[in-house]
Amino acid sequence: MASARRYTLSLSCPDRVGIVAAVSGFIASHNGWIVEAQHHVDQAAQRFFMRQEVLADSLAFRIEEFGQQFAPIAEKFQMDWQITDSTRKKRVVILVSKPEHCLYDLLARWQTGKIVN
Repeated sequence: MASARRYTLSLSCPDRVGIVAAVSGFIASHNGWIVEAQHHVDQAAQRFFMRQEVLADSLAFRIEEFGQQFAPIAEKFQMDWQITDSTRKKRVVILVSKPEHCLYDLLARWQTGKIVN
């Protein structure tokens, strides 16, 4: 199942009661299968952060429709959110310190398959 296509929902919003229930309930109401979930609160900022991975094939709609379906919950909780598809390649930036051995180490790990692209 590790290679199954996944949607990753990431969000943040002002902290309050009911966020986890609303998001998880929304996914469950559309037969979504949550395979990974994390959440925490930044107490100083009173901000809630969540990340959930859902099996893409378990949902009744495509990623493009997700936004329309999820909009009422996002508005209710004043969420900043995004959803990504595991099959779409992500752009990344790799930063290394000045000594070149750091870059060589990363390139060697990538070439041997220890870092997957």
